[in-house]
Amino acid sequence: MAIYKYVGRDVLNRRRHGVVEAESLELAREILFNKGIVSVEKLKEHKPFFSKEISFSFLSRVSLKDVAIFTRQLYAMIHAGIPLVQALRIIKEQVKNKTLKQIVEDIAAFIEGGGKFSTALSKYKDIFGELYISMIRAAEEAGTLEETLKRLADYLEKIEKLRGKVKSAMFYPVFVLIIATLIVAGILIFVIPTFQKLYQSLGGQLPLLTELIIKASQILRDYVGWVFLFLVLLIIGFIQGRRFKKFKYITDYLLLKFPIFGELILKSSMANFTRTLSSMVSSGINILTALQISAETANNEVIKEAILKVKSDVEKGISLSTAMVKQKIFPPMVVNMAAIGEEAGNLDEMLGKVADFYEEEVDRTVEGLTSLIEPLMIVFIGGIIGFIIVALYLPIFKIGELIK
Repeated sequence: MAIYKYVGRDVLNRRRHGVVEAESLELAREILFNKGIVSVEKLKEHKPFFSKEISFSFLSRVSLKDVAIFTRQLYAMIHAGIPLVQALRIIKEQVKNKTLKQIVEDIAAFIEGGGKFSTALSKYKDIFGELYISMIRAAEEAGTLEETLKRLADYLEKIEKLRGKVKSAMFYPVFVLIIATLIVAGILIFVIPTFQKLYQSLGGQLPLLTELIIKASQILRDYVGWVFLFLVLLIIGFIQGRRFKKFKYITDYLLLKFPIFGELILKSSMANFTRTLSSMVSSGINILTALQISAETANNEVIKEAILKVKSDVEKGISLSTAMVKQKIFPPMVVNMAAIGEEAGNLDEMLGKVADFYEEEVDRTVEGLTSLIEPLMIVFIGGIIGFIIVALYLPIFKIGELIK
């Protein structure tokens, strides 16, 4: 459905202007006539200039945290009795992110011209997401905007916090491995050659470990450019491969099977899924729509496919819990709580409790993972460096045999 900007005159010949939502130009004229605009002087499709440029705003990307703060501020303003447009203009002055500032201004101008809040948000689906827009649309119809904004703010803050914990847990070992790799590469490229020259001047047969280290150093120095190019191409290939659904599904499946980290990803995904579904059901959104949007917000292709299969079964008349049982990815607790919620008529409440449980589980897993990884990484890095040092200094213990 398109948005049209108009200028015209009403039955009293007063000049009017604003926006109208319609499927075509002819329907827009008809809607305006029904609203009392008998003479249309100007009518054209409204395309915000900024929306064309938003995807290029890399340095001023709108994060989930930015949207959560915006939603919390908007809820506080509406709760205080401030009109929506005025609230948006006040928030705009406080927003530091230039992209979001322009978006808020555009939304305020659109609403001021007679458009709906949800329609304005739909221009920025890549920023707010289908869930956010659907809940606002349902709130407009039910007249519960304030309550929905509070629910959205709570939801976004919890999801952002959950993602942050999972990212930090995943980032830490990767960062340590990168640093360890750079240290080892530095030793092999810059330190080993010095010892190699020393041992060559002494002559004699070197111990096997020392020969292996020197050989590794020689290979790395000779092919360092190719090794670097291979790693870059590997990373690029992986990123590009993730654009293909089948490759993404395979890598996500393997990730779920990965020791410790797979469990963390599953728990965080279940928390995300149940929290999303709970928020949408409590807002009065149809269960099929809620499942579709929940699938789209899933960060794992395996879980996304499972949710879509559940949606397909529910569409056929099967209960949510029964449909979940057929998909082995859902833990028994999620299925059982969904069954209780369906039977008691408080599905949103039960799903919310499941989300709380799994968020706590993620906290415990991250804490345990951090405490486990630290000593393992120390042992791992220390072992590698210790191995290199032993290999380098082993000939010194036999220096008498080496000197001719």
